[in-house]
Amino acid sequence: GKQVYEFVRINIIGALPNLTTLKKLISSTDAILTEGRFCFDALQQYLNSVKTNSFVGFVTKLSNGVPIPDYYQTDSFEELQFWFNNIEKSNLLNIHMFQPIPQLNRTNAPASFLMSAYGVDSTSTAIDILHRWIYIFNNCSKSQIRIIGFSTGKIFALDLCC
Repeated sequence: GKQVYEFVRINIIGALPNLTTLKKLISSTDAILTEGRFCFDALQQYLNSVKTNSFVGFVTKLSNGVPIPDYYQTDSFEELQFWFNNIEKSNLLNIHMFQPIPQLNRTNAPASFLMSAYGVDSTSTAIDILHRWIYIFNNCSKSQIRIIGFSTGKIFALDLCC
């Protein structure tokens, strides 16, 4: 429960928001969360956006290492059925998080920011990753956001929990 979340959050600095931030995020959405209740309607909205008719869960196609947004978009049930029967489902999730550098007078790390998430498999090449990093770097530079460094890796704590 709450103690496990706090333990993981404190030991993997910047990976998870604090509980106050989570409460603010939850209260700012229209979703009503009830313990023990499954949110199938919210899941359906997440999987099939009525605004875009885009579907998630497949391996996201890349262009020069950068994911193509809304690649799996259709109004056709037959096409969707074809995808589910023939297109590889993603077994990994690639996320891009930003962690601001704390000011000298702060005792805790600032909250991380999730910039993107998309389904992947293990077929990305080193060149794909470099292209993606360059893409992120260049777009952040345009917004006057300075990137100090990149890192990649597996969060081993998630393997223990899941």
